Amino acid sequence: MGVYGPTISAMITTLFFDGLKGFLELLKKLIIWNVPLKSYVYVILLPLLFVMIGIGLYSQFIGHIGAFDKMAFLSIPTILLAGLYAGPLGEELGWRGFLLPELQKKYTHLKSALIIGCIWFIWHIPLWWAPFGTLVSGESISLIPVLTYFIMLICLSIIITWLVIHSKGSVLIAILFHLSINAGIALLFFPDLTMDFKKVHLLSSIGMLVFTGFLIIKNKLKIPSKDDYM
Repeated sequence: MGVYGPTISAMITTLFFDGLKGFLELLKKLIIWNVPLKSYVYVILLPLLFVMIGIGLYSQFIGHIGAFDKMAFLSIPTILLAGLYAGPLGEELGWRGFLLPELQKKYTHLKSALIIGCIWFIWHIPLWWAPFGTLVSGESISLIPVLTYFIMLICLSIIITWLVIHSKGSVLIAILFHLSINAGIALLFFPDLTMDFKKVHLLSSIGMLVFTGFLIIKNKLKIPSKDDYM
């Protein structure tokens, strides 16, 4: 129930205030698939790029990454299917389907993404004391991992907002990107990193931060209006 809190809350709130019509409009965002092809390319390539940057940094500054397992692609469908029912389906209808458009009525796209990123971070805090659920879970809680995790969620919130805006408001794209990030598919090909996967994911925040900075600079310089794309 906790995992599906954002989605269930979005559905109940929409049904209460906007009735059945608003509720159905919210659900339709889950099946907006006819979006620019580049949205799907970003969904696949960006998470791979971020994790590969994390793996590269790990090999340079922490330790050996081990051999490359070329047969790991066989486990990709299982990993994706297992991860779909947790964060992506449980959260995205709430964060990007309901909350984002509500915030956009008052704030810029960037500020809306920042607000959601902060809420997203706070919402995950109880999971820090769980065995799993976040990159902080199951570890001793200290400043650097927590700060890095905060930066990651802020960056991901901005990136997902950008993707959704350029994908006709598709929550499906948000779900697929969230799933791709959580799966960390690139890590499957380096089985020796299994025990240290959290460090790799935390290091991947460097790539997220660089790409997010690029998005902000590019779009702010080009399109400063509140009503335009972020």
